[in-house]
Amino acid sequence: MSDNLQNNDSRLDLLIKNMAQDHQPQLPSPGVIWWRAQIQKKLAEKERVERPMMIMRVAVLALSAALVLGILVVNWREIGTMAGGDSGPFFVLGIFAAAALVLAGSLLFKESMGKS
Repeated sequence: MSDNLQNNDSRLDLLIKNMAQDHQPQLPSPGVIWWRAQIQKKLAEKERVERPMMIMRVAVLALSAALVLGILVVNWREIGTMAGGDSGPFFVLGIFAAAALVLAGSLLFKESMGKS
């Protein structure tokens, strides 16, 4: 029978329309609707309460990155002479960049685990 339906689009369309007309959607019980609404309300409240902490975390991270960058810029020549020559500052900068990536990755990982 499926071969006939595949070869005859009008019969397939008619069958799909009949199936759609026969389908009667079932609404969940009022208790289930209320329970889901309560869960959504609690999740929204949790997000509202945690929003200032998230903003502060981002602000502290940005401020810390700016502070480290400022220290690097101000002391660039001294860092170069302590690291030993012309390639020294790039080595130190690479270390700071790697540390920043590890810190950002750990913070993102922590946040993603908290939302699961």
